[in-house]
Amino acid sequence: MSVFAWVTFFICTIGVIFHYMTVADTSFLLYAIPGLILLLAIPLTLSWMSRKSFSQASEEYGVQARWYKIGKINLGMTGAAVRILGTVRKISFKWLNRPHFQVEDETAKIRVIMFTSPPEQIKTEDKVEVLGMVMKNLFDRKNPAISAVSIKKID
Repeated sequence: MSVFAWVTFFICTIGVIFHYMTVADTSFLLYAIPGLILLLAIPLTLSWMSRKSFSQASEEYGVQARWYKIGKINLGMTGAAVRILGTVRKISFKWLNRPHFQVEDETAKIRVIMFTSPPEQIKTEDKVEVLGMVMKNLFDRKNPAISAVSIKKID
C-alpha cells in the first residue's frame, strides 16, 4: 500500500476513536469499523490485482520482447516490447507505490516506470533485468522511457 493509503487509514482511525470517546455511541462503530477495514482491504486488493496482471503481462511480453542495449532504444520504437540489463542509479516515487528507476548500461540510461511495486526490493546499484514496453517519457519528451511489467535483480 502507498504512504497515502496508510496515512488515510490512520487519520480515519484516530477520527473514529475520537468520535467514539466523545459520543460513546456503539451504533456508530457498526459503520465505522467496516469502513476502516475497507480502507485497508481496497488498496491491498488493488495492489494484488495489479501484481497479478503484471505477472500475466510479463509472460505475454516475455515471448515477444527482444534484448536491447539502452542506447539503441529510441522514440521510434514506441509500443515495442523490450528487455534490458543495467544498473539502477536512482529510484523515485517509491513512496507512492509507483517506483521510477533510472537504469544505466554502458551505452546510456533510461527511465523505467512501474505502476505497482516490484515483488522484490530493488535498491540503487542493483543489477537488474527489465521487461517492458517503450513509451514516451512524461518527464522528458525528447527521450523514451520503459513502462515495465517486470524488474528483477540479477547476479
